[in-house]
Amino acid sequence: MKEYEDKWEELINALMDGELNPVDAEALKAEAADDRDLARAIIEAHQLQQAMDEVRVERAPNSLRKRLRAIPREYRRTPVFSLLQPRWAMALAAIPLVIIAVSLMRPDTPSASEIAQARHDMAIAFAYLDKAGVITGREIESSVGQTMADAVTESVNRAIQSQGLTSKEKEV
Repeated sequence: MKEYEDKWEELINALMDGELNPVDAEALKAEAADDRDLARAIIEAHQLQQAMDEVRVERAPNSLRKRLRAIPREYRRTPVFSLLQPRWAMALAAIPLVIIAVSLMRPDTPSASEIAQARHDMAIAFAYLDKAGVITGREIESSVGQTMADAVTESVNRAIQSQGLTSKEKEV
């Protein structure tokens, strides 16, 4: 009996989703004419579909959204120093390139101005690497945090965006 019910449930779901081909849809409707339980299940599925279509997304209170955003940070493992972290891997990869570039471009006896320029260039390079490390860290934190937040607030974000679009349309 369970296998019989599962078969009908799959067909009803496919019918409600519009995934059932016309021949199977007609066969299901013809079977429902003879089977009162099947007809009731189709009607209930249709009513449930209509009720779900009428559900509106409500904006979560700010306090709840703050707590949800804080969850990934609360359960984050304490960072372990590792040279394989993206920011350190980039820095370690850049150091040999900088050393090779400097050694190939320098003359045998550099002048004081060339040394000062090299120090300036190194400071810029390390500042860039530091900035890239910070951005990479933020990106990792954002993607992990955002993945958790998206799982909970995807529909809220769509509702907020649609409200923003309508206010922009009113401005135009």
